[in-house]
Amino acid sequence: MDRTWRPGERIRRRPTADEAGRGPALLAWACAAWLVSCHAAWAQPQNIAWPDVPWPKGAKVYWVAPDIVHNTIPMRIAAFDARESPEATRRFYEAWFSDKPNASVTSVQGSEVLGGRIGDFHVSVELRKAPSDPGTAGRITTALVYNADAPTGPERVERMGRGFPRPPGSDVLSDTVSYDAERRNRTLTIRNGMSVETNALYLREQLILQGWTLIQDKTVRGGLHSSLIFRKTGEELVVNIGMRDGECYLVTSQTTQGG
Repeated sequence: MDRTWRPGERIRRRPTADEAGRGPALLAWACAAWLVSCHAAWAQPQNIAWPDVPWPKGAKVYWVAPDIVHNTIPMRIAAFDARESPEATRRFYEAWFSDKPNASVTSVQGSEVLGGRIGDFHVSVELRKAPSDPGTAGRITTALVYNADAPTGPERVERMGRGFPRPPGSDVLSDTVSYDAERRNRTLTIRNGMSVETNALYLREQLILQGWTLIQDKTVRGGLHSSLIFRKTGEELVVNIGMRDGECYLVTSQTTQGG
């Protein structure tokens, strides 16, 4: 029976009366623009016909991430535990990938990674020895990368981090959005050459302008690490800022209830 997985400080001047009158309208416009931008960046892919990927007979299969978008690429990740050895499991997938375009087998840090193209998708299978000898622990990643409307490299870089305020000169290293029935989460990793306090000051100002309320503001380890928590209706945003090798890294986690 065929078994398949289906899956710094600023000088401020007093505003004029005219400027003061425009303030609320400008703030509302800015918030609306931010919401539109976030919706574009967070939009959940619809009606994706994911391909069927087999797993070894008797394997226990479970979801790692059934519905995510990583760096603008829709994908899903499942894992399995198989009784067969890594060698036997590799032969199983070598046979399955044998007629697929772009088929490959590589070794990465003690794991075997097999991959190939199925229509608009790239499928990769990572295999390693399970803690219980002689079994195999596997991970299957299916990514929608060959579709006609997939963003180009420059477009992908421009979309990553869209809607989230960050100081000029920042690089967005990763942007991952995950979905489930009750919530949606977006995680960003950002890097720049500014200090922890400069990054924290910038985010406090920009996020409060966007309607967030600052709940927690902690700086520890002599100013080398800062933790910020913001909330607004139905949403929470956690920001951790730290120095490493002379550069500043920001990791943000934004959760929205209701998906």
